[in-house]
Amino acid sequence: MLARIPADVSKRLFTTLCAVALLTAACSEVPEGEVVAGEGTRFVPAVADFIDDVGLGNAVTVDADGVPYYSYWIFPAELAEGEIPAARPIGAPYIQTESTADEPGDFGAAVGVGSVSSDGIFTRGAAAQVRDTPEGITVPYGPATVDQLVGATSENTNGTDIAIDEQGGKHVVWTGPDGVWYAGGADSFTADQVFDYGVPIRRAGPIGRPAVTADADGNAWIAYTVNAIGQRVEVATQTDDGWDIQTVADIPLCDGCPQPKGTEIGITGAGPTVAYVDTSKNAVVAATLDGTKWTSTVVAPGVSGDGLDMAVDADGVAHLTFYDGQGGVKLATQGELGWDVTDIADTDVPAMGAEELPIMEPTTGIAVDGEGVMYITYTDQGSVQLVSSTDGGDFAPVETVDTRQGEFPSVAVSPDGANVYLAWYGTVGQDLRLGVWGDVQDLQVAAPSPTPDVAVGPSTPEGCGDDPTIALDIQALPGNTFDVDCLVAPAGEKFTINYVNTDPAAPHNIDVMVEQGGKQLGATEPVVGPVDEPLDLGPLDEASYYFQCDVHPTTMFGALAVVKGAK
Repeated sequence: MLARIPADVSKRLFTTLCAVALLTAACSEVPEGEVVAGEGTRFVPAVADFIDDVGLGNAVTVDADGVPYYSYWIFPAELAEGEIPAARPIGAPYIQTESTADEPGDFGAAVGVGSVSSDGIFTRGAAAQVRDTPEGITVPYGPATVDQLVGATSENTNGTDIAIDEQGGKHVVWTGPDGVWYAGGADSFTADQVFDYGVPIRRAGPIGRPAVTADADGNAWIAYTVNAIGQRVEVATQTDDGWDIQTVADIPLCDGCPQPKGTEIGITGAGPTVAYVDTSKNAVVAATLDGTKWTSTVVAPGVSGDGLDMAVDADGVAHLTFYDGQGGVKLATQGELGWDVTDIADTDVPAMGAEELPIMEPTTGIAVDGEGVMYITYTDQGSVQLVSSTDGGDFAPVETVDTRQGEFPSVAVSPDGANVYLAWYGTVGQDLRLGVWGDVQDLQVAAPSPTPDVAVGPSTPEGCGDDPTIALDIQALPGNTFDVDCLVAPAGEKFTINYVNTDPAAPHNIDVMVEQGGKQLGATEPVVGPVDEPLDLGPLDEASYYFQCDVHPTTMFGALAVVKGAK
């Protein structure tokens, strides 16, 4: 089951199969959608999140039902001189911007979590955020508050990863400004610091991008590589008493070695398997746990290993993808006698060496469905590419659209292979993109949520309350609208708003405030209809008040006129 309360959701039903061509835009502008009719299997891109600087360090996975979940960083937007930041909707994850920070320059980030339901409704929330959620407001997924996210920027963090266990629990990891962090939970998140680097990280590199998986009991397994005396690959496993930290491998200190790179982990038929880059040997290495000992095997020598990713197929076989440092994309498959390595593509991605400390490592991604069909993503010529193969042999391009000026892709596929989900960072708009490849003729694809530059919604209706007749019946309708935009109540008396959500496809609520964005006077919980949720209020002084749906504040709003002598 998805979270009950999407943050800012809009949806569009395509009764015939369609594609959405999205215009990249500055972070204070709203990307627009264009519907293109079509038939059959197609690639449909969407803007999954676009407020502030969102989408770096993204990772996407699917649960047992094929529902996609993705994690990513949410940073304050990098604005051009004179540019006005986009308004953040109520219920969006909390970050520290210039206007909300306690001290000038004291910015902070959030670790975002999102998903798309089977009927195409986006939910935007977080696993962790820098500030407590104010009373009366709900951020989807119940993020933990992590004070150490103060000062987190794209230069001192290093990616996220997400896994969904068999029981539906969510597991999210990230490298923050001080070490490796984990947040887990079903209905809400709690956060722990898994590894404390001991000193603030000023630039990305001292800790490689982490990875997380979950075993059959729902316990998290986390892998990462850090600078120590040389470099050290570690695995942290969840126990009742905290975290059990194991050393997988020590990489010797060497002159000119790159900073720690990404580390991957999966539960395979051979047991827990960790893939990492031995920067002293320019090799991708895999280690398996045999009892209490980790045994390492070289997967591919003479490669950079940039963008390392892992997928475990239905037979428990691990597959790795990575760049070789010469522009090539490699696939390595675990076998009984070792690893089979094949070439997938030639690209223009440069090797990330030690001379220039990379702010963020380029990525590849791999996913395998229940029938063994593979999907691999990488970047080439300024675009995100996606290829597929039924047997791990010849890979054919998957026709995608609107992936230009995209970076840092990740990929996941539903177990039945019906839908492939491709996530990436839109470099121009500083936004998170999510595309689905499949037969989407019955899929509702969420368009970007409209957000104005300054206010949450337009002004309330004029003349509301001129007629002193009590009017307290209101319905939330399909299409993200209320049936009325004016309510009338008596001053100085208690009253009840007879609110009904008639929409069976989307969550809505009614939230009454003193003014738009002001003090909350009362609210119902956002839930999917049909449901009756009367809201008791009052007594209130004679005045004009504001109401909205917290899930759709830009399209569902109005005025509550409290009138003396209303009958």
